[in-house]
Amino acid sequence: MSTSPPLSAPSRDQLHQLLTGAGLRATQQRMAILEALLTLPGHPTAEQVFRCVRPEHPTVSLGTVYKALDSFVGAGLLKRVADADGTRRRYDTDCSNHHHLVCQDTQEIIDYCDPKLDQLLQEFFATRGFEHFQPRSFSLHITGVRK
Repeated sequence: MSTSPPLSAPSRDQLHQLLTGAGLRATQQRMAILEALLTLPGHPTAEQVFRCVRPEHPTVSLGTVYKALDSFVGAGLLKRVADADGTRRRYDTDCSNHHHLVCQDTQEIIDYCDPKLDQLLQEFFATRGFEHFQPRSFSLHITGVRK
């Protein structure tokens, strides 16, 4: 179980390759937004990304950040994650299959991986015989309080 620590800033070439590899144009604004996502800790909101990008790119609007985030999700560069009460969208750069533990008190989102839990979920769905539905992956959103 871990939260995402801030990472070192990716190079411009790495940002460019990530965007173009996902089929997106590598504009200056998108590169700045992607860099913020990759360096901010945890699972940031669009507003946090906006506040990070704005000092260096004063012409970037919050709407532009939301549009870029939506395009990143569509291209498979990000996943959307809801906060504890489900009202604010947060973003996760880890697109691997994993679960989230969400603290109701702090709104912290913690990545959680457990192959045994995944196996239990696979077995559960296999034995239930859901007609016309075959699960491919699982992502649980578990809300609670961190002790």
